[in-house]
Amino acid sequence: MRPIPPARGSRGGRPARWVDGVPSPTVSGMVGAAGTLALLAVGSLLLLIPAVFFVLPLPPDVDAVTLCVPGMGPLQRFREGLEEEQEELVHVHERVHAEQCRAFGAAWYARKAMTPSGRLTLEASALCAEVAMLSGRGEDPGRLRDWTLEALLSGYLERGVVPRSEIAAAVDQACGPSMGD
Repeated sequence: MRPIPPARGSRGGRPARWVDGVPSPTVSGMVGAAGTLALLAVGSLLLLIPAVFFVLPLPPDVDAVTLCVPGMGPLQRFREGLEEEQEELVHVHERVHAEQCRAFGAAWYARKAMTPSGRLTLEASALCAEVAMLSGRGEDPGRLRDWTLEALLSGYLERGVVPRSEIAAAVDQACGPSMGD
């Protein structure tokens, strides 16, 4: 039979062993190991998200997507085969989302994207960048305003969730000068 070691965790001045030859885990060692595992998990997740983002196909009704990733910034994908003018509009739109991501960070961007009023803020600014480009080419401001309202109602927000008056106010505020105000 083997003797039981002394209660204080020492054997004649030596640290106690968890198993013969292996030191007992310490609190600082366990905290360090947990920290290392957490960093590995977060790092793996941050690498997995972009990998999935670039592998999955874009939904059929989407021309481009901007993903705002913590520590990486904006990641963007564009549908291939867009007509020249449409491609230019899509790039202008997504450039605004990339600027929003860089300026305000991934957490802010994610919070905005998760709520209808936040999505309205994000998308109104991006659509207004398109409006500014089209307005500069001589398009009718009234027609552009109607187009922007309809795009927000049908493509970016669920109908009835955000009142049309709130959408119109957001468009007027975001587009201001490009609408002829």
